Amino acid sequence: MSRVIVEESDALVIDLGKSYSSLSTSGCPKVYGGIRYIGFKRVPKNFEHVDLNNFCRETSRSLGIDIEESAIFLTAVDLKKYSRGSSSYKGVEAEAFVTYGVDSPSCFEGAERGKFGTINVAVIVDEPLSDVGLLDLFRTVSEVKGMIMSLGGPMCYSSSYVGTPSDATMVASPFGGERFAGSATDVGISASLAVLRALSEQIRNAPVDEHTAKTLGFKDIDEVVKLAVRAYRKAPIPFLSELDAEEEIKEEIDSILKDPNLRIIIRSARLAESFLSFGLLPGIEAEEYSSDSSGIIADEVMGKAIAEYLNGFKGLLAYYWIDRIKEGDKDLEDLSGLPLMTDDVVGAIVGGVLSRIYDKYSRK
Repeated sequence: MSRVIVEESDALVIDLGKSYSSLSTSGCPKVYGGIRYIGFKRVPKNFEHVDLNNFCRETSRSLGIDIEESAIFLTAVDLKKYSRGSSSYKGVEAEAFVTYGVDSPSCFEGAERGKFGTINVAVIVDEPLSDVGLLDLFRTVSEVKGMIMSLGGPMCYSSSYVGTPSDATMVASPFGGERFAGSATDVGISASLAVLRALSEQIRNAPVDEHTAKTLGFKDIDEVVKLAVRAYRKAPIPFLSELDAEEEIKEEIDSILKDPNLRIIIRSARLAESFLSFGLLPGIEAEEYSSDSSGIIADEVMGKAIAEYLNGFKGLLAYYWIDRIKEGDKDLEDLSGLPLMTDDVVGAIVGGVLSRIYDKYSRK
């Protein structure tokens, strides 16, 4: 259905082979206009451009395509890392192209101002759609993208997120035809599967430590390492310096994160955090979650499970120790200040890792 004609770090161009009707929110959009080309142009992370119309024309010339026949996305990521998903459902063909930059998620707690990440999604179907049908397809694609990101993407401080501050979406189909393209239609299902395949590839390809850190709401895994180092100061091994202990902690965390079972448990806890924070569990008000109600013990159950999984009864004892000393301790205030589920998950990881190190050196 389409052909990639330019594939470089700074540019990606897709030729659809004929004119399609398009609806988009891309940097250089087409709204119910005909397109033959989809362009992606790499720009600086701090990109700002006052005269976007002229910029789009200059960009189209640099890509070797006609602006009148093109929708162009702007992104700061390496365009050779794009993903492509395809689907065929009951005779309806669909393709999705995705670029993925998620440094700064959009959060209900507030995104960092001045930082912009972008998830670009371009979807092409071979089923003719009317203007209303194209709008319906845009809705379907947006819903699927949001669902995938809330389930598998980075997470905010205490909740899921559905995208980044400057996401853009484009849908295209042959002119004329059906008015509906929702999730119960053949075209909607085919498009949804294509988006799922392209976007899930991006999530799966993320480095394990980076994905885990962002699942926990941290920028990087070093934040967990630093918490563990501060806890280690409370009970140091006489002949193991803090610097050497930090290296040991890094190695242990790298080791445990290779275990997909642990990452599944971490993700499960954070998803529970998300629906508790939004008040989505019948019978429990959001205020009960935010006040750390004594009626909610799932966080402690999860912490116990992680600690025992990492180092048995010794891991459990270390988790209880961390849980006891964190309150009112300035060195561990970053841990005690985490959301309900997350503080127990991180406390269990820290306790489990330190207990493994104590075990290792007790045998020497």
